[in-house]
Amino acid sequence: MKVRMILDEKDYKAGTIIDCDEITAKDYIDKKVAEAYTEEMEKKDAEAVQEVIDAKVQKIQKEVKQMTDIKKEEVKIEVIKDAEPTWKSMGEFLGAVIKAGKGGEVDDRLTVKSTGQSETNADGGYTVTTDLAKFITQQASLASVMEQKCSHLEIGPNYTGIKIPQLNETTRSATTLYGGVRIYSPAEGVGKTPFIQKYTQKDIQLKKLCAVNYMTDELMQDNTALEGFIRMNVGRAFAWAKDNEIINATLGAATAIVNHAATAEVTVAGNNPTAIEWAQIYARNLNRTRAEWYLSTAQYAALIALTNAGALTNLFQPNYTVSPSGTLLGRPINVIEQAGGLTDESSVMFLDLTDYLVIGKGGIQEATSIHVKFLEDETAFRWTTRFGGAPLMASTITLPDTSVVSSFVTRD
Repeated sequence: MKVRMILDEKDYKAGTIIDCDEITAKDYIDKKVAEAYTEEMEKKDAEAVQEVIDAKVQKIQKEVKQMTDIKKEEVKIEVIKDAEPTWKSMGEFLGAVIKAGKGGEVDDRLTVKSTGQSETNADGGYTVTTDLAKFITQQASLASVMEQKCSHLEIGPNYTGIKIPQLNETTRSATTLYGGVRIYSPAEGVGKTPFIQKYTQKDIQLKKLCAVNYMTDELMQDNTALEGFIRMNVGRAFAWAKDNEIINATLGAATAIVNHAATAEVTVAGNNPTAIEWAQIYARNLNRTRAEWYLSTAQYAALIALTNAGALTNLFQPNYTVSPSGTLLGRPINVIEQAGGLTDESSVMFLDLTDYLVIGKGGIQEATSIHVKFLEDETAFRWTTRFGGAPLMASTITLPDTSVVSSFVTRD
């Protein structure tokens, strides 16, 4: 039974509504400290409470409306349409460059980049935005066989290279681990043996790689075809050149793996490795679970012939899910154009390229800019990137069994 307190009683204040048993309720009523709380009384109280709530809500709504009206008067809203992209396509950009270079109207969106003695278009060119230049970089990355598997480091805007520390480990023993780490168990009370860990430094400098290609008038007349040609061929050319620098350093932009102090060489008696020599090349790599094979076309053909003759049964597998060229001793085979002749070191390589560091430099002016120059009525496009690289190992390592191992192994 519900009652409403008329007077204060024990723990209950006047006006408190309590739900109690009939005996307790009758006792409160008889003492005239409470009255019966009927359903009609409860309904009236609920209506009164709702009226108070509604009044407060209306007041708040009115205040919010007044504040909103004030804000509308004070704030001027200006709708700005999204800016159109600078160039709808690379083909549109290149077409504008060609038109300007031929003496036509110069598009306001073109930015002059000087490459000669003056700022005139004949001596200079036009820089391209990052959105357009990235297509060349993407194509180069996709077309690369080796460079994309190397370790990478981006160089800051104020630097032209980097010096990296290398552990100076030539032999592996209890006192020369990783440049001099010593593992031992000293007797009680005996001091620990002091040692100095040995490091060497490798200075890797950024070098420019420039690609120049001349365009025919017919190709230049079609912006779509022109863009497709540039994106495909320039990107692939950069990829080929970078892979070649990692192997041979023909242009001097990187440090070659071939004949490097950190490269282990396995003597091959004939033009092509025998089954035993293939196994020796495999065994000389420190990181066999990460290393991959890089072979010339001629060596790859000889490997298949050796397998068909039964000398490498079960070692060479046409495992196309792992590599289009199959696997040798469980590791992927890459057939590369940059490899040398049959007896060249680069014709057979087993490499862990994560131990080769490639550096680059971002920014449109440094990494992927486009320059255009016009020579004797011919249109020449010049593309420039910054590139450098070197092995992270300073030298090969001689194991306790006298085996010479490395992350880079070639034939000798």
